[in-house]
Amino acid sequence: MKAVIITSQRSGSNFLRNCLNSHPMVSCEGELLIGANVALPNILKYRRTPVKIYRYICSRAWNPLRILEEFYAREDAPVGAFKAMYNHLTSKTVQDFFSRHTDIRIIHLRRDNLLKQYVSKMLLGKKRDHPWQPHSTKKLPIVSTRISPNSAVQNMKRVAAQFVYFEDFFAHHKKITLVYEQMIEGSGLSDHAASEVSRLLNIEYKPLSCEFVKVNPNELRLIVENYDEIVSAFRGTEFERYLD
Repeated sequence: MKAVIITSQRSGSNFLRNCLNSHPMVSCEGELLIGANVALPNILKYRRTPVKIYRYICSRAWNPLRILEEFYAREDAPVGAFKAMYNHLTSKTVQDFFSRHTDIRIIHLRRDNLLKQYVSKMLLGKKRDHPWQPHSTKKLPIVSTRISPNSAVQNMKRVAAQFVYFEDFFAHHKKITLVYEQMIEGSGLSDHAASEVSRLLNIEYKPLSCEFVKVNPNELRLIVENYDEIVSAFRGTEFERYLD
């Protein structure tokens, strides 16, 4: 069986991927369509842009059909999966492939608090222990940033529209939708999320866990330097519910 996690950036997809890999029947890779399976030389590991370029070239990501067909043909695990960001799925070549293969199971992951998702994205480039460290198995120093209310609104609207588009696009696939805020319980998936995944993938139910720890605090006021400006901008709007 084949499955794909589809989502937008900073929605817990790497946490979910590692949880899936804790099940003996599942092998879930990262962003296969941009070469996440390519091993990195040590000199590049903490350099975001060079990593992306290196993986793109080595994986020949300009030919996504080849990558998808090789993935579909593999039989190295009862359930083979990978994750894809929305922008990896926009080309006609990729969409035609999925339209032909409606047997592929879809885990559609979203984050309810789109403002926290945007802030998390803005914090990606902030230095902690290393210049680029989006995931960690230990607590890291808290960093903060200023955000533009207008840019935040544009991003939140775009992500919301992408979710609706791909919900419709994958309507003919067997699919579940997981919500970041409801999916995580301690160091693993909630019982409900793990049960949903098990049913979708037709695997024995087991607790699914991951060693990652949450990098950013829940309180926006701790990581948004101009939080009061954001409160003033969003008060009385549809985005007010995302505030602390």
